[in-house]
Amino acid sequence: MITKWMTNYMAGHDAQEGIPLNALQKEFLEKNGLLSSDVKVLEAPAFAPSYSLSNKETDEPIETPVNAGKLAVSYVKTQPNDYMFAEESLFATIGIDGIVLEMDDVFGTITALFGLQVQKKHGEWLKKYIDAQLGTAPGTRSLMFSSDDGLWDVNIALDYVDGFSENDTFDETLELVYKFVFNMLIALEEEA
Repeated sequence: MITKWMTNYMAGHDAQEGIPLNALQKEFLEKNGLLSSDVKVLEAPAFAPSYSLSNKETDEPIETPVNAGKLAVSYVKTQPNDYMFAEESLFATIGIDGIVLEMDDVFGTITALFGLQVQKKHGEWLKKYIDAQLGTAPGTRSLMFSSDDGLWDVNIALDYVDGFSENDTFDETLELVYKFVFNMLIALEEEA
């Protein structure tokens, strides 16, 4: 999966002009012999998702702050009726279209929700991996396979992710989620 998505990502760039890669991507490609020596590697631009703010109950859009990416992610705790949706082109390299960040009304944690393009048969493995990384406290994670779109609906409490802080910006938080999922997919591919 991750190999396929990273290969597609590289194919979308001209190797002579250069392929922007972050350290995580570059390390993975080199380790797996997928980065030939004639490929010019460029430093990846800063993580810069596009954001939209909406009401949880109605999904009606709300005016999104201009500097949303630079706001502390604790914003969703101070605005518990809202959620922030983010899109970033790099999400395609981990099988995700977009990520919702919101406060869990029951547990009071900041959660990341996303659809993950992983086959249904890997469900038990995903659950074990996330539990091993985040623990098994109530509200830590929720996974459900949607037969309609063939995606795992994943909900993880970021409060349990190593390195997370409510003081992190939305951009920093999404980069953390990206790294978490990227590493999870590497581990899955090594297991499969």
